[in-house]
Amino acid sequence: MRKVVFFTAFAAMVLGAVNVNAQKYGKTPEDSSACLINNSLYQEFYKQKNYKDAYQPWSKVLKHCPNYHVNTYIRGANILKYMIANAATPAERDKYIDEYLAMQDARTMAFGEEYNNIAQKAKILSEYRPDSKEQIYKLYKEASEKGGDKLDAQYCPLYVTATIQYLAYIKANNEQMDMLFTAYDYATSTLESIISNDKKLLEQLKASGNAKEIKKVETDMKNATSYLAITEEIIAPYASCEKIIPIYEPKFKTNPNDLALLKKITTNLERKGCTDSELFFAATENLHKLEPTGKSAFLMGTMLMSRDQSKEAAVYLEEAVNKLEDNDAKAKAAFVWAQALMNSGQYAAARNVANQIPQYDKSLEGKAVLLVANMYLRSAVSCASHEGKIRGAAWVAYDEAARAKSIDPSLADEAQKVMNSARGQWPLKADMFFNSIQPGQGFTVGCWIGKGTTARSRD
Repeated sequence: MRKVVFFTAFAAMVLGAVNVNAQKYGKTPEDSSACLINNSLYQEFYKQKNYKDAYQPWSKVLKHCPNYHVNTYIRGANILKYMIANAATPAERDKYIDEYLAMQDARTMAFGEEYNNIAQKAKILSEYRPDSKEQIYKLYKEASEKGGDKLDAQYCPLYVTATIQYLAYIKANNEQMDMLFTAYDYATSTLESIISNDKKLLEQLKASGNAKEIKKVETDMKNATSYLAITEEIIAPYASCEKIIPIYEPKFKTNPNDLALLKKITTNLERKGCTDSELFFAATENLHKLEPTGKSAFLMGTMLMSRDQSKEAAVYLEEAVNKLEDNDAKAKAAFVWAQALMNSGQYAAARNVANQIPQYDKSLEGKAVLLVANMYLRSAVSCASHEGKIRGAAWVAYDEAARAKSIDPSLADEAQKVMNSARGQWPLKADMFFNSIQPGQGFTVGCWIGKGTTARSRD
């Protein structure tokens, strides 16, 4: 009785403000009045986590003024979850689930983002009606088609999971498994796009010093990165080369010049490391002939690298770097280009390319420096003076590997291996003595390297 008296008095107080906002929140003055009263009532209950008593006034807010505030939907989710969990009968539970689903449509009408609300409906069904596998899959598919790369990152791995469950439910044949790779391709592309955009935004924000926004973008990027790892983990049992290739081979034979199919084949085979297959070779070649782009040039280079045709690969990888617009993609292509040049013995050119990599992606600086260290190490014999006894290139190889280690501690083990190999090629003190070189003195390595270093012995 006290609760009724209290909230009657509370409602009377709210009415004092209603006349000021008449017809501001609903279609009629009466709707606005009901909106303000019920919004205040349900929020008081909500603050106390009394979701049962919050339900009725909240429902009226949703009915009378669905555009009032996005919190109506955020809080409504918690209220309806409680009502579903505490429903007295299966029929009552179904009623609240239907309301939860309908709320997503109302949110679309009020605040847009239809794609995210469609995906949320799929998520709700997954939790409360998991047997609706076809409907869940179709909702995620619709959300992906309508949202593109704007779909919230959390739904990407869920879409892949829903596809796997649906395919198991219909006992899919090999041809139908292509649906899974459509979902996977969408999910990974979307998450990679989110991560790439967040990186660019972070660079801008760090220049402005907006700490609050920086933290928000860093969190978004961290979440997207986590979802990408989850997606890769989900797909792993279904995405070996032995499983992917038989799915796409018959499709390729039937439509070898279908651009959409070629892009799907090359992207998925490249992602899963199937670049040494005949299918990847043929599809990549056709794609680059039909639509030469930075991406197709990169794929051609990758394919040729897998066949140990580094010299030929370098030509395509240079084209890729010149044509690609996204800096992350440029950095990736430049790294493989530098490797191709190194493998074909073009060390000076390879170093020039490696030095460009941090301009595209600063996070790859350590790897680029370590790549240069490997170039120096490979040149130790050919660049040695005095009949190969003094291998000054091994000194600069050690220096560069140590620098890579300091730039990126995650490379410590890999860098240490290069340092150990380089140290193993340092001269003995006796050899240094007979070549008039003292440990600790300055030494300039000639050849293509042209760098100064410090003379050291291995004994």
